[in-house]
Amino acid sequence: MKWFRRKAVQDERIVNLKNQIAKEAWVLVMIICSISVIVKSFFFAEGQPVYTELIILIVNGIYYSIRSVRTGVYADEVEVHDQTHRFSMTKKQMMIGLASGLFLALFFGFRSAYHFGDGSGTLEVEYFFVVFLASLMMYIPFFVIVTAVSHLAMNNLSKRRSNSDLEDSDLIE
Repeated sequence: MKWFRRKAVQDERIVNLKNQIAKEAWVLVMIICSISVIVKSFFFAEGQPVYTELIILIVNGIYYSIRSVRTGVYADEVEVHDQTHRFSMTKKQMMIGLASGLFLALFFGFRSAYHFGDGSGTLEVEYFFVVFLASLMMYIPFFVIVTAVSHLAMNNLSKRRSNSDLEDSDLIE
């Protein structure tokens, strides 16, 4: 059976193009699922289920994170990123957590004003600010802590994996 054999010679250009196409397809799926979640939760008051989209979004992110940490690629990506960019990856992760919390607070504020306001304008503004401020207090610290802690943990695990791979290759030589 030749199912599990790899070809001896592969054209690097073709492999890179196939990887680029797979990456673009993955991004497209993420965008479509995100738009579906936003449309279903914002425009449908009766609460359309978004479980499938959320599962796709979460599982893809978790799978990519686990694979990149287990192969040791994550630490290498962070190192290359920190050398070539002005802001370190840790700072970017904290900014992503801050922006995620702010976006979610704005989303919930607008959603509550849209769904529960009476049309006069003042009640919508009041609902927006109450929900927005409550969401800010809850989600910004949560997302900053989750993104920063997960980044640091993944980076440390990936560095250990890379170091153990280097030690194993030294033993072979």
